[in-house]
Amino acid sequence: MRTLKILLSLAALSGTCCVNVLAQAPANPDKVSICHENEDAFPWLLKAKPGYSQIMIQHLEKQLGVPVKLVAMPWKQCLAELKSGAVDAAMNASFSKDRAEFAHYPMKMDGDADATKRMYRTSYALYKAKGAAVSWDGQKLSTAGTVGAQTGFSIVNQLKELGVKVEDSSPTADELLGRVASGRYVAAALQTTEAENTLAGNAALGPKLERLNPALVEKAYYTIFSKPFFAKHGQTARDVWRLEAKIRESAEFKASVSHLMKSVD
Repeated sequence: MRTLKILLSLAALSGTCCVNVLAQAPANPDKVSICHENEDAFPWLLKAKPGYSQIMIQHLEKQLGVPVKLVAMPWKQCLAELKSGAVDAAMNASFSKDRAEFAHYPMKMDGDADATKRMYRTSYALYKAKGAAVSWDGQKLSTAGTVGAQTGFSIVNQLKELGVKVEDSSPTADELLGRVASGRYVAAALQTTEAENTLAGNAALGPKLERLNPALVEKAYYTIFSKPFFAKHGQTARDVWRLEAKIRESAEFKASVSHLMKSVD
């Protein structure tokens, strides 16, 4: 009888422990809100139809098992709302030390961002008016005028580090390229894919501008999470990074974005 009482007590204690463990286990979020820029950025973000990143999120939502809400807004506002915790995440974000102070990236043990868990990778290049006095050799940028960049983009700090005057008052590539053609800027620093698509669709701008080689920089772009969300749902964030890496390499996803680009990095 005594043995039976001991066994029953142990079973009850074990059940209580299990209940406590389950109670302490972090629950999945009801949804994940992800903000992004509200302007076209071919092929990554499009307003008229889904772009590369929007299609990736569609695939992600199916595999994650948690509803994902995409919210379009100006990029600076997106980062501000991420910092405040008003949104859970932001997508299409390159790594910067400033952003890493208020957002979580997928990281490696050595402290660098883990590019294997990127959404995609693309380069930045300088575009100048033909004949303009701008030179770039991969190390040194020489110009006496102002270089334009998109509002809130991380390339702004890199341009400043190169010692040039920068203005980032424009949100779109076509506006920036137009300002270069008109002489307001001596050059503009733009994502290569977006700039080339803009020039291909604008017969008036194309003959006036040229791209400088080599590229300014190549960057990996991520979905990054707010600190409040990561503290509560860190495993969900890690699942997003893992799944995005898997989706990027999948034949199904590559086929679904093949109309936007020839190859998927």
